[in-house]
Amino acid sequence: MPPELAIAFEKAKRNRQWFSEHLRELQVYERYRGQYVAAACGELFVADTPEEIDRIVREKYPDEVAHVRYIPLKKLSRIYACQR
Repeated sequence: MPPELAIAFEKAKRNRQWFSEHLRELQVYERYRGQYVAAACGELFVADTPEEIDRIVREKYPDEVAHVRYIPLKKLSRIYACQR
């Protein structure tokens, strides 16, 4: 794997991990339903569209690989298939 790609994967992993660790504390699913959230460099960003969240994060951290999620308006049940 090229070094640049390895660095990008590490940034993405770090941001995903930070998001997971702070999810409850920041009350993401209670506060941001119907919006996009992104975690980058230990900060949470919120926007209404994917384009806006991308712009906001890139303005502050142009070289970062943010972890982005859409928070559905309603809580939905999820079914995950069993992987072998």
